[in-house]
Amino acid sequence: MRLRPFIPLVCACLLTLACSAGEDVPKGPPAKIAVDAPAPDFRLQDLKGREVTLGALRGRPVLLVFGTTWCPYCREEIPRIKEIYGKGAARNLEVLNIYINETEKKVGEFALRHAIPYPVLLDRDGRVAERYQVRGVPMIVLVDGQGVIKCYQCRNLEAMLETIQP
Repeated sequence: MRLRPFIPLVCACLLTLACSAGEDVPKGPPAKIAVDAPAPDFRLQDLKGREVTLGALRGRPVLLVFGTTWCPYCREEIPRIKEIYGKGAARNLEVLNIYINETEKKVGEFALRHAIPYPVLLDRDGRVAERYQVRGVPMIVLVDGQGVIKCYQCRNLEAMLETIQP
C-alpha cells in the first residue's frame, strides 16, 4: 500500500523512456515550419524495410504527402499524386507518401490496393508528422533541392511545381 503514491511517478518515467526510444529528436526548440524555412530531416522506413532520409535526397525536389489509410480525402488525392509523380520524373521530383501512426500490414495492403507507385514510408509513432506540424491529412509539403520548404499545405501545388528547377 505504501507504493501507491509512487505509481504515477513510475508511469511518467516509463512513458518518458518509451517516447524517447528510437529516432533521435533534435535538441532545442522545434524547427519552424514555414515557406522558405529549412525542411526538418527525418529517417523513416519504407514498406520493404529500407531506410529513407530527406537529407539523402538533397539536390532533388521532394513532395511529402502525409496521410492515413482511413482518411477519405487522402484516398481522393491518390490519382492526383500519381499524375504528379508521373509528370515529375522530367523534373527529377521525388514523391514520398508518409503514413502516420499506422501498421506496416495495414499500409502495405492499402498501397497495394491503390497501386501506389511512389515510395510509401511509415511514421509509426507520428514523430515526423509532429515535426512537420501536421494537424490534418492529407498534408502536402514541397521541398526544393536545397532542402527548403517551398509550399506548405499546398493549395496550388501544380503551379508551385512549375517553379521548381529540375
